[in-house]
Amino acid sequence: MFVCNASICDSLGRLMAYTNGCDIAGADDEIMENGEMINPGYAWQVSCIQNADGYASGIQSAVFLPLPDHDSLYYLFHKQMKLLSNFSDAYTEKLLFSVVDRRSESNYGKVIQKNIEILNDTLAYGKLIATKHANGKDWWIITPRRKNNVFYILKFTKEGIVDTFTQKIGITPDYKTEGYGQIVFSSDGTKVFRTNPSSPIMVYDFDREAGVFTHFDTIPYEYGDQPIVGEIGCALSPSGRFLYLSCRIFLYQLDLWAPDISASQTVVAEWDGFKNPFPTTFWQCQLGPDCKIYIRAGGDTRYFHVIHNPEEPGLACNVEQRGLPLPTPSGSSMPSFPNYCLGPADDPGLPCSPVVSTTAPPTPLPAFSVFPNPVSTTLKIVPNRQYDGPTRLRLYDVTGRLAKEQIFDPQLPATEADVRDLGAGVYFYEVWCEGKVQRAGRVVRVD
Repeated sequence: MFVCNASICDSLGRLMAYTNGCDIAGADDEIMENGEMINPGYAWQVSCIQNADGYASGIQSAVFLPLPDHDSLYYLFHKQMKLLSNFSDAYTEKLLFSVVDRRSESNYGKVIQKNIEILNDTLAYGKLIATKHANGKDWWIITPRRKNNVFYILKFTKEGIVDTFTQKIGITPDYKTEGYGQIVFSSDGTKVFRTNPSSPIMVYDFDREAGVFTHFDTIPYEYGDQPIVGEIGCALSPSGRFLYLSCRIFLYQLDLWAPDISASQTVVAEWDGFKNPFPTTFWQCQLGPDCKIYIRAGGDTRYFHVIHNPEEPGLACNVEQRGLPLPTPSGSSMPSFPNYCLGPADDPGLPCSPVVSTTAPPTPLPAFSVFPNPVSTTLKIVPNRQYDGPTRLRLYDVTGRLAKEQIFDPQLPATEADVRDLGAGVYFYEVWCEGKVQRAGRVVRVD
């Protein structure tokens, strides 16, 4: 995972599909049938093959939505990059969609449509959000244009995208820091909050019936005494009363019900200096289904911070730094979820529950993660459990001949295997550890 990150579960919490912007994978941690190479083009080659880091289309650049009135079709809306000489010249040029069908013969789904163009325009980096229509069934999908204050608004029904229009409203954020903010709907879908390090908080009222913004305002805030203005994430408490701003070193709370919102700004946490190996500061935020707010602790760290009581004022909100340890580094993103539980305007329901249960246990990670697939230069092997003793990676060609073997230490967080000496084609791999095969699969070597 890099900055493009999206996933979806069914109503019981079972993983259905996820993407890093390069491919679409299923609950078995393998690329789905026909799920390879979404967002095709030069940026895909650089992000997904050459760098093997995941697609670089920005935080909030992909979102899964269930097709209304269907229980097995999931639409992935995703942004495609236009890459010129380097990533500093990159921009988003298209909004696409791909469709996952869970009813396929495979137990893990199949991609039945892929890379279908919806918009062709210069769009903001990331900033793709969605909320339910006032009928509680259809969806509104929203994303801003690049370097201005025009928004695309799309209506998504059981017939697919049935309407697309634009609306100009509010101020234009500083385009130089466009990719360092976050945009979120309130849980009831009536307000949108957009952050940018060089601009005040932007607040938009939204009509869920008509699909239009009806009012715009700004909230000034203090970023804090920091050497570098960087990323600023945001999340709302379930009731919509408290807005949280994650500003790298500082985590702020603002009371949106206060007479003077700006004056209510309170520091509820300050980074404690912990690094592993990078600083675990405050980045992107997400309200969870358990009514807690989770905050990504920087890129390539193994932690999320947790706001345990986001409806409480000040320090009573109970921020726990690194409250959620992760089994692997988180990359530079976390998935961005709309409120899937939002009901019709007259009965919106609750966005979350302090007690979350499921009839099925979560799908465990495989013993080892082996990626990327396809691979051009370097294959990475990441252990997801604790193992002792030497471990072997073996690659076999289609005739069963051993083509490559590498011994490595499973205590290392990751191991790289150079595959440039292998010819292009399909190879089968095995990861041997503690006297048995812990992971096996297929990988495609490409030039």
